[in-house]
Amino acid sequence: MLLAGSPMESVPKKVFAVIVSWNGARWIRGALESLQESNYPVRMVVVDYASTDGTVDIIAQSYPAVELLRMPDNLGFGRANNQGMSYVLSKGADYVLLLNQDAKVEPSMIGKLVDIMETHPAVGIVSPLHLDYDGERIDSGFLSYMNNNVGLVSDAYFGRLKELYEIPFMPAAIWLLSRRLLQQVGGFDPLFFMYGEDYDLCNRARFHGFKIGLAPTVLGYHLHEVAYGEQATVGEKSKFYYSQLLHTLKNPECDFLPNSFSVLFRWTLSSIGNLVNFKFKNSSAIALALLKTGVNLFRIRRHYKQSRDQGSSWL
Repeated sequence: MLLAGSPMESVPKKVFAVIVSWNGARWIRGALESLQESNYPVRMVVVDYASTDGTVDIIAQSYPAVELLRMPDNLGFGRANNQGMSYVLSKGADYVLLLNQDAKVEPSMIGKLVDIMETHPAVGIVSPLHLDYDGERIDSGFLSYMNNNVGLVSDAYFGRLKELYEIPFMPAAIWLLSRRLLQQVGGFDPLFFMYGEDYDLCNRARFHGFKIGLAPTVLGYHLHEVAYGEQATVGEKSKFYYSQLLHTLKNPECDFLPNSFSVLFRWTLSSIGNLVNFKFKNSSAIALALLKTGVNLFRIRRHYKQSRDQGSSWL
């Protein structure tokens, strides 16, 4: 593979794929087999957080090349990824591919993303276009984030897509991250158990001068499922709302105190509005998220300050 501007064949960069598994027996074969078919060399690391459905047995018996890190407890998506990223950085990784257990890559994807990162060193995180798991259409959840770039939408409509577009956020189902970003910005904040940690890391990456890139002509596949729909319990909705509050309060580009006052005031009004409109489940879930936020506000502020400092926080 030739790098842009290089007169000779380059030595492949060290790419490690990190997959967090938790009761992922339904999908893990698809993820690992797609990596095995990659045209670009990649080492595979699975961080399993106490699966009980045979996921570990599948990996151990059928995929001997996979480095399996077994964790005794499920401490959340972000912490599990941090364990994997810290491990592969110690092994000399130049790039880390974060891949959800319910996602797959096409054979040329990793090589194309590495070339993009090598050509655009200001990009710290790059994502392929996410199709649904069967590759029939663009992931429905992914479309909303694509719409954040007017130029991308226009170019897609007129059939003139570029190699790369800068975008403020892309979900972490399929991310390629540079070693430099992880060393300067760090990993996922352990305040987040699941959901919101990727938004927080994108905020921090941009604050420290890195760009988030979308490569719309490079394909990945993800089984997107709605996090917490109408059937969700109050507790489940509350967890989701809490993660939204966290990444909004922790945005390092904002002054913490005025931002906190504004955010908490708006969310309180939202809870009251849902109550007035007889949406009791939403109102209760928001109230619980606000209560948890208030209890943890000083801790959130400490993590906010840490997010503004450079260094490999939480790795």
